[in-house]
Amino acid sequence: MNPIRDDTGHWELPFRKSGAIMGMDIRSFVKKQESALKRYRRLYKVLDFLGTAIIVYLLLFYFRVDQIFPYLSNFEVRAGTSYDILGTSIAFETVALSLIAAFFSFIITLLRHRRDDRTKAIPLIEKKNPQLQERLSTAYDNAHEDNLIVKDLVNSVSSKIALIASSALLIKSKLVIGIVLILISSTATVYVVDHDVRTTFFNQGELGDLVDDIPGIGNGDGGAGDDVFVFDDEGNEDDAGSGTENLTGETALIVEDGKEVDLTLPAGSGLGFAEGDESEESDTDFDQSSPYERSIISSQTYNEELPEGYETIIKEYFETMAEA
Repeated sequence: MNPIRDDTGHWELPFRKSGAIMGMDIRSFVKKQESALKRYRRLYKVLDFLGTAIIVYLLLFYFRVDQIFPYLSNFEVRAGTSYDILGTSIAFETVALSLIAAFFSFIITLLRHRRDDRTKAIPLIEKKNPQLQERLSTAYDNAHEDNLIVKDLVNSVSSKIALIASSALLIKSKLVIGIVLILISSTATVYVVDHDVRTTFFNQGELGDLVDDIPGIGNGDGGAGDDVFVFDDEGNEDDAGSGTENLTGETALIVEDGKEVDLTLPAGSGLGFAEGDESEESDTDFDQSSPYERSIISSQTYNEELPEGYETIIKEYFETMAEA
């Protein structure tokens, strides 16, 4: 190929500008593929996270984990309540299980993808396109060089990469597996929750007893249950757990017909009360008269006419009453 002379009088090869442009095309192409590869890897992680979270939620629900919240001191007040989210009432247990499942899923996803293949886009493209084996990487590394051999290589590689789409780096098998896993686990979770499918290895009461025995987590301390009073069918308190109870101290409960009833009184609620006969009673309906000395006052009866023959008897009667 014969050189040509430009307007300034310099001689150059006719494809010099073309080679520079092709070199820039290769760098732009590789940058585009690297960006697409990062997006695909994020997509794999998102699908993996969602699928794992749904499966963890399914296991938590099946093993009755949502039934332990009433036995946890930090959650017993919220247990049984619900939240209005986007016009839908969602139970506290559902929200709590979802958050727990998301947390464990996040940890599992990080561990699973911690050693993911961080191969760059160029080796992957060369692997999928044998005709570019070692040629694309060489052209990319030497695109800034200005010689006939590099320009010819860049020109050859540029014509081939023009036919390669970014979707060639997408691993379709991972995408399909992730979507199928989410669909299957979602269907199973909806069925289990809707039909309340639970394990039969233990019931809620046994699970609550197990949690209560854990120090610092359950409501109890693993003892005889000094703060819990159980009544029999006749309303009588069982001997276990009997004793003096501080109603203004820690939470006290009674259990009647399988339900716990909180007997705690707020602090200061006992002020102003006295025991039994110690309380002072006052009659505010009448005004108390001033004290006066007691003396015998004659009755108006003596001035009345008395039956004949009984004057002496009646007089003696009243005199005797006055002396008593």
